Amino acid sequence: MPSIAKELMLQELIQALQSKDYIFFAQHHGLPATDFVELRRKLDQVADRTLVVKNSITRLAFKHMGIEPDINGFIKGSIVLTIAQKDPQTVSKILVDFARSRESFQLDGAYLKGEIFPAQYLRTLANLPSREVLLASVAGNLNAPISGLVNMLGQLIWSFVMVLDQIQRTKSH
Repeated sequence: MPSIAKELMLQELIQALQSKDYIFFAQHHGLPATDFVELRRKLDQVADRTLVVKNSITRLAFKHMGIEPDINGFIKGSIVLTIAQKDPQTVSKILVDFARSRESFQLDGAYLKGEIFPAQYLRTLANLPSREVLLASVAGNLNAPISGLVNMLGQLIWSFVMVLDQIQRTKSH
């Protein structure tokens, strides 16, 4: 029978995971505490939680949720779980950038909206433009035809005014 502390950790992890759409898996081997604090500080702005949990408790939590207990081999070694409800692209970018500069931190993959993805997918996701950049691009593309129409109408009015001005000058001479 598991200890009360382990049972409480299991219940807390299940509660943290249940309503979240995005779960990222990474391994840390000898990651200095200062680096881990830096990672958490960055992730706190975009993710709901960043946890270091025992593998046995993590497997039990996923099994309880009806997800493959070993989740594609992601639950191995010293794992870090990053749990988020929105914006997986930003979380991926932070994790990929962090892993790029540290050999002791390795991104394994993610469970995104019911599907399992390897680390390579997260690297690709991290390289995509942000949601704000994509929205600005769409807005600019939608605005371009309207701007062109406004400019054309402005030039027509200016040309009409110039013609009227020329007519007035010829009549006054």
